[in-house]
Amino acid sequence: MALGLLPAPYTAASSDCSGSLPGWACSGLELAQDIGSKDKKSNDKNYPYYIHEDPYQPSSAWAVCPPQPLQDFQPAFNGDPDKAPTMLIGNTAIRETGGKLTLTGNAEITRADKRLKAEQVTYTEDSEEVRAEGKVRIDQPDMTMTADHGSFWLKQNHGIFYDTQFRLYSRHARGSAETSRLLEPGITQFDKTTYTTCADNSNAWMLRASEVTLYQDEGQGVARHARLNIKGVPVIYTPYLSFPIDERRKSGFLIPGFGSSNQSGLEISLPYYFNLAPNYDATMTPRYLENRGAQLSTEFRYKFRRQDGIINYEILPNDDLTGENRNRFTFRDTNRFGQHLTTRIDYDRVSDKDYLNDLGDSLSLASATHLRRSAQADYRTRWWQAGIQVDDYQTIDRTIAPEDRPYERLPALRLNASSPWRPLGIDSKLDATLVNFDQDARVTADRFDAQPEISWPLRRNAFELTPRIGVRHTAYKLDNQNAGINKQQRRTTPLASLDGTLFLERPLNFGDKRYTHTLEPRLWYLYVKGENQEDIPLFDTSEPTFTYRELFTENRFNGADRMGDANQAALAVSTRVLDADTGAQLFRASVGELFYFANRNVTIDNSAPRTRSRSSVAGEMELALSRSWLGKADMVWDPYDGQTERGNLRLQYRPGYRKVANLSYRFLRQSQSQIDASILWPLTPSWHVLGRWYYDLNESSELETMAGIEYDSCCWGVRLIAREYIVADEDKPRRSIMFQFVLKGLARIGNDIESVLEDGILGYTDRPEN
Repeated sequence: MALGLLPAPYTAASSDCSGSLPGWACSGLELAQDIGSKDKKSNDKNYPYYIHEDPYQPSSAWAVCPPQPLQDFQPAFNGDPDKAPTMLIGNTAIRETGGKLTLTGNAEITRADKRLKAEQVTYTEDSEEVRAEGKVRIDQPDMTMTADHGSFWLKQNHGIFYDTQFRLYSRHARGSAETSRLLEPGITQFDKTTYTTCADNSNAWMLRASEVTLYQDEGQGVARHARLNIKGVPVIYTPYLSFPIDERRKSGFLIPGFGSSNQSGLEISLPYYFNLAPNYDATMTPRYLENRGAQLSTEFRYKFRRQDGIINYEILPNDDLTGENRNRFTFRDTNRFGQHLTTRIDYDRVSDKDYLNDLGDSLSLASATHLRRSAQADYRTRWWQAGIQVDDYQTIDRTIAPEDRPYERLPALRLNASSPWRPLGIDSKLDATLVNFDQDARVTADRFDAQPEISWPLRRNAFELTPRIGVRHTAYKLDNQNAGINKQQRRTTPLASLDGTLFLERPLNFGDKRYTHTLEPRLWYLYVKGENQEDIPLFDTSEPTFTYRELFTENRFNGADRMGDANQAALAVSTRVLDADTGAQLFRASVGELFYFANRNVTIDNSAPRTRSRSSVAGEMELALSRSWLGKADMVWDPYDGQTERGNLRLQYRPGYRKVANLSYRFLRQSQSQIDASILWPLTPSWHVLGRWYYDLNESSELETMAGIEYDSCCWGVRLIAREYIVADEDKPRRSIMFQFVLKGLARIGNDIESVLEDGILGYTDRPEN
């Protein structure tokens, strides 16, 4: 029998929850323990049932609640309710003159998707009035109401009942009222009423009102002269309150936010949501910061069939700490003109360099020195793509010298083509770009870069072999160039490569489990003709971080301003462990090295040629032995001095939904040695702990410390987090306390802290509320 409060496919036997086991919810849903491949049974005779489920699937918001009663009336009706027949049932029936029918004993009237039951029912045919007395029960889709007595007029589809109790099944809600009126289909009004989503034996919070109207077709409820009681104590009064009764959006106040930090002091915000239309809406958020003043944030979202976007504007007039007017404007838009043409706009601007640190809502942007603004259009077909893009940057750190700021691209044109014709299996492609680089304090240029190439991949069961030849041509027209340097610069570099991989495998058995173990040696030879490039300025080129993947790139530089000369071979080997039944990769490890047959004369800064005959040794590893254990690692080792240049290690243990522990280590020789640990873990089905510890071993200092706790009961929850973190160029760490209180099915009160937790804890997932 389906358990109504849980989404399919949760199932359980119908029973009272008279006992429980440690780590199990009263409903039988296991939250704090793993559910293995076999059903788990209880030896406790008081524990009535169990549920065997995938532990990685989200649980219901009501999983820690006792099961609510099932709605035993599930009519399958799809026609017109006004034309539906009326069915009357009773132990005895007395028909009087005037078309009056009285049913006594288990009386029942059913019409369309509604049913009325009572000890006695009197039905008048002419007016279609139904009078019910004694243990009255009215069932309609997703709602049940009981009453002492009342009347219902079938023709007008309205009624009135007294001393009522009601239950909304999908919202896990219940309530009572002195008088209940069914005004019309989908609209019910309750006088002197109560409303809560708590379990039947609990009133942790209760909404009391002189009148509540539920608009089921609109998905909202309206309460008048309402007060919110917590544990029986009135805490909030409002003459008017609107709240959701399903997932549809509606205008009104959203979650109030509040918190505290050592920079801004006490923070309070009160968002108001405008449901303007099904495809666009807006939110306005006044925010009070104790040490800074009043801030206003506005957000407008829109979504059409082929277009969507968001516009944000924030303003803090006359910041009490800085004395400045501070603001931020962002605009993002994506437009799809048919199946081929797409446009995208991404614009971000702030008033000062500290805005994102002081008032921003993203950890990833807090340390940004530049904000990119771009607009682009792309046209795609099956075998070619063309695009145009404009890039601009706001340098928010004014201490950066003008000559060190990034170039604007005004514009950049690109063409990528791959021939649909493959004679003898030969592939051919072309990548080309034309860019105008602009910058007030530096040399500017128009740059054309094109790289045609052909390859002949040969793939067999035991090997792959791919010869490739091509040429890269780059031409410049320079302005503001230094005297004595030609304003016309050209570079043409032919290149050729040969890439071969051998696949060796063998069966591997552990107990009764079958695996496939592979060994994959790879040899990659690259030749690129050298050419003097000392007079070419750097516009968008840099030297990438050397990793295992850099062993197999045609250019050892990022960007087109340098094309590295090469006469080299990469020798590498990979090994994998695969599940023999599914082919899933459980483990992979790779290691390789470059061997140079000539000096590398082209350098990023026109320095002396590189003369080493070998590169550093680079390796990487991936581990996925089960759904619970995930690991990644990479390392670069210098064979000349026998020291590790760089290393990263990340291990994640994730045995189930909202159960995750992470441990990372980052090492950069003579620069970085950091540990990053984070956790989200259930102590019981109701209690979770969470935290992050980010520590710099070289400086013996904490970069970020975060600790928090979550409590989730049947109908309410609370989350408290304390955070201390370092901001660049500040002597003292910043501290903040964030608090959130949840009344399930009604509102969240406090900070919107999900983004902080998602950035700080890899794999963090918010609790469901429905």
